Amino acid sequence: MQWNAGGWFGGQVGATLWILVAGLLTAVRDLSTGLLVVALFVIPNVSGLLLWLSRRFSCYASTQIVIALAGVCGLVTVYVLEQANHWQQIQTGAAVSAYSTYWIIGSVFIGLMLTFHLRFGRGRHDAGS
Repeated sequence: MQWNAGGWFGGQVGATLWILVAGLLTAVRDLSTGLLVVALFVIPNVSGLLLWLSRRFSCYASTQIVIALAGVCGLVTVYVLEQANHWQQIQTGAAVSAYSTYWIIGSVFIGLMLTFHLRFGRGRHDAGS
């Protein structure tokens, strides 16, 4: 597994951009909740940027950290929006229940972590890559 700017930042932002959109849509209705959700977008993205800049850990370990942070922040986002009664309000078209979203996010991020572990995490990575 090699460090690659397009893959790193594309995956990181791609996994979390929906949180930013949800935060902005919520901020129009409820500024404090919207800002909290935007902060949940910032956490994995700033962490990812710092991991990229320092490259203190292997690319594999750093990827696992960002995947875990994005997954947890995604789950917390749904929880915050659901508790503030904004989850259904910010959706257009066919709404997805919070319960289903917890399962979707959990499945996707656990699947990603498992896939990366099977592909890269069994002794084939090193601190320099």
